[in-house]
Amino acid sequence: MKFKHLAAGLLSAVMVLGIVACSSDNGASEANGTNNTNEVSNTQETGQERVHLNLAESWGFEYFYTVITPDVTSSGYDLTYWLPSFYDTLVKYDSNGELTGVLAESWSMSEDGCTYTFKIRQGIKFSDGSDMTAEDVAKSLLAVPVNLGQYNGGYGKLSTIIKDAVAVDEYTVELQLEQPYYGTMRELCLANPWGIVSSEQLNEDLTAKDTFKSATCGTGPYMYSGDNNGQVFNFEYNTNYWGKKPDVDSFSVKNIPDNDAKLLALKNGEIDFYTGITKISAENFEEMSATDGFSAKADGNAMQTYYMGYNLNDPIFRDQVVREAIATAVDKETITQNIFGGLYEAADTFFSRSIPYCDVDQKIYEYNMDTANQLLDDAGYVDTDNDGIREKDGVKLSAEFVYQTGSASDDDTVVYICDQLKQIGIELTPSSAAMMDWFAMVSGGQYGVTIFKTQGGYYDPTVVVGGLDPKTSTDPILSQVNAYLANGLLDELNAATEEEKIQEIYNTILTTMSDECLVTPLYYTHQLSVYNSNVSNYEYSGDTSFTSVQNIKVK
Repeated sequence: MKFKHLAAGLLSAVMVLGIVACSSDNGASEANGTNNTNEVSNTQETGQERVHLNLAESWGFEYFYTVITPDVTSSGYDLTYWLPSFYDTLVKYDSNGELTGVLAESWSMSEDGCTYTFKIRQGIKFSDGSDMTAEDVAKSLLAVPVNLGQYNGGYGKLSTIIKDAVAVDEYTVELQLEQPYYGTMRELCLANPWGIVSSEQLNEDLTAKDTFKSATCGTGPYMYSGDNNGQVFNFEYNTNYWGKKPDVDSFSVKNIPDNDAKLLALKNGEIDFYTGITKISAENFEEMSATDGFSAKADGNAMQTYYMGYNLNDPIFRDQVVREAIATAVDKETITQNIFGGLYEAADTFFSRSIPYCDVDQKIYEYNMDTANQLLDDAGYVDTDNDGIREKDGVKLSAEFVYQTGSASDDDTVVYICDQLKQIGIELTPSSAAMMDWFAMVSGGQYGVTIFKTQGGYYDPTVVVGGLDPKTSTDPILSQVNAYLANGLLDELNAATEEEKIQEIYNTILTTMSDECLVTPLYYTHQLSVYNSNVSNYEYSGDTSFTSVQNIKVK
């Protein structure tokens, strides 16, 4: 189910990762279980200093295949956000938002939109030493739904509509679909689950071999060295890598679950770099920005959207006037400045306009408490007993604001919104719950309002918009939106092959969501990184949810 993957990623989600790095000359390698003697030997033999970094994560690694499900990892997160360091996809988006080839040199789509033909780069080897051919790519694609099993569809629609993948010749692959799907190329950018693996590590039935419990088998710049003590996991440069050699020769990932401990490790030189919006608070970011010997960097592109979702089956929130009053009473600028220190930006639309198909003119709800009060007055909501809560037809504007436990910023945001809404006579009671308990409550309609986020990165907008369809969605919040759309609109979108038609449908969906005030966007997140002077820079990739160790620059 998609929400199991959201729990595993996202993304939070999304998205939702932590990275830590240190250079080879600060003594951290020995402290974290790596071998300095080998590094010195390498230096003597080559005449060049070998760069080793120590990084951190909030969990250990149990499995190294690109298809991550709860069946193969107890942590839920595992390798997901590190995959681009070990595996390549056929395509990706560059820094300008343009689709570009990775393992595919070129590609084309048939007129009916059901067949995609990829010309594969020649001369590429996997980290296990085997040559990459069209046969490997075809089997890798076919293996995705097989290994997803009961979670097929959890990473988007594409895995559910594959008819076949055929090696036409040694370096040409045809991906055949049961139906056209406009999100095919965007989903293929996701290393989880579409990273290309060596077919030698797949069984005849395309299930993953046990090899993946102890090895990465991709074409990316790094590979697992097979060395760990349960707390520190070691990785090395893939000498078969076909691309530009990165600055980092090897790295270790240390399991540091606590974020305060990560920051302390950064300060005391045990680690030099980490990244992730769930790991870096606004206070931490500001502190590292102002401290000599440290730097902090925020990516300029929106990562995901946090929003308020309504129980549209609740009599209170079924009334559009109530939703509009809430949207108008929430001061998003105060949230972004006071809670997030200006690192995030107020969201006026459900998706950032920089995301494909989402630069659409939509109704914007400007903050104005007088307008919010007037909306409720005109609709007949009044406080008849002077308890501070408006009511109409005997129903008080009172409900639970349910949200997930674990984020101090979410706590602060929910409390602030509840305080704001008291001023217009709406009583929302904060109620936090663990992720799966929250999901059960929201799925069962046991809430009035909740706070959630889009999946971010390459999942936005196609996979998220797919969640509007109650026939296939496990998203109890967004699936309610479908009732406000024309019958069959989402099916029409999925099967569309003309860009003009796809954009037209997106216009309809996004304007409907805003006109009807079906959700209230709050803010757009931006990926964050902090590091000391041993790291010169980190270049954010097209999907900042993922860690690309090859993008870490050292001095």
